[in-house]
Amino acid sequence: MQDRRPPNGLAGSPELPLERIDDLLSRLLTHVEVLTGEPAPLERFGVEGLLDRVLAAPLRAAVPHPPSDVSAMDGWAARAADLINASSSEPVTLRCAGDVAAGGPAPSAELSAGECRRIATGARIPRGADTVVPVERSYLDDPRSGGTALQRAPHTLPEQVWFAASQTVGSHVRRRGEDMQVGDTLAESGALIDAALLSVIYTSGVSELMLTSRPRVAILTSGDELSDVAGSSQVRDSNGPALSALALSEGASVVAVEQVGDDADATRAAVARLSAICDLLVTTGGVSVGAHDHVGAALDSHFELIAWRAAIQPGKPLLLGVRRAGAHGAQVALGVPGNPVSAFVIGIEVLLPLIRALTGRPAYGMEVEGVLEEAVKSPVGRRSFLRLTALRTPNGDLACDQAGRIRVRLAGGQGSHQTAPLAKCDALGVIDEEVGDLQAGTSIRLHPLSRATRRVATPNG
Repeated sequence: MQDRRPPNGLAGSPELPLERIDDLLSRLLTHVEVLTGEPAPLERFGVEGLLDRVLAAPLRAAVPHPPSDVSAMDGWAARAADLINASSSEPVTLRCAGDVAAGGPAPSAELSAGECRRIATGARIPRGADTVVPVERSYLDDPRSGGTALQRAPHTLPEQVWFAASQTVGSHVRRRGEDMQVGDTLAESGALIDAALLSVIYTSGVSELMLTSRPRVAILTSGDELSDVAGSSQVRDSNGPALSALALSEGASVVAVEQVGDDADATRAAVARLSAICDLLVTTGGVSVGAHDHVGAALDSHFELIAWRAAIQPGKPLLLGVRRAGAHGAQVALGVPGNPVSAFVIGIEVLLPLIRALTGRPAYGMEVEGVLEEAVKSPVGRRSFLRLTALRTPNGDLACDQAGRIRVRLAGGQGSHQTAPLAKCDALGVIDEEVGDLQAGTSIRLHPLSRATRRVATPNG
């Protein structure tokens, strides 16, 4: 009979104590090599092709922004000196000498003393002008005789405009390059492209970016109990979709999601095939010590395994492997239990850091502070990742105590098979190995999930 015990000396082997997950992850990350960069012409990639990609080189401005001195308001370009004595009791009139539209050239004629020009937001400041008066602070008739301030710029150019207040030089003028100068570093290598950074990219004038290649993730789910249709002895695969979604959320490319039964040869063949086409291989199920658990042996034949179990709950059966020296294909293998909550938790705590590291970003996610609304249990010697839901205010925001800690309680049952609470899970609550049970009112470290960034209709909080 095939020996399915872990190799001697492997972290988590019966002769060794369980290793802390942060120590295992730190060791694993030392084997990760940042993927190479590739040029990305903006005109070819477009928004969808750039979103969630990672910069492989700093973003530097290719043009100044604004490209010239421009108006910050719809109004009138004028000379501050002409308005220095303007007041409500002694308004000043200026002759309207034309119009300056956004996107057009500035008038060739210099603005003379006693003149103003109608100007649009974003239009170039004409020569001779040094200030802009907002349209709402101007009049077409003498304000002393009942003239009222304009609400919008007139469609027809008036002969003259009344002003009842002085203006300082530079008022409502955006100076050339005040936002960015040519060569300014706007984002560092490793920055994740989101909607905000896309705005900067397109403003910067660059025509091409250097982007880190998307990490290629392959997922292999195992078990004879998996089926496309749930039945009395079979369940639908939820690990493949959930882990795919997590990988995609960090900008990875999921190149394959396959399913294999509890067959040693088929499992070994699937691992070999998928390892050749990805940077990161994830398997689910078959990592424990049962008679039908074949994933460990299959991974051991292609990777150097550095861990078989970890001191965590849920997810103690955990295979971590790195590419053998001189080999090609996947850099890292991650074997997670088949229980869906265990797979999800390890996806958050191990898979996502690995994807970030492959793209050159900081591996670890955000951590915030919460406060427990109820007592919770945690075994001493294992790090617990509780599925917690946040209390919500009447408008659906996260509820916090006076110290600013997010108020949390258990999202539901904490069994590794109980997926229903994930629908209400705002964060994973982290309890370290040496701590054990916690009482209500105790602070707890939170690893927030995407649900925590959204308002949620009560009483679903």
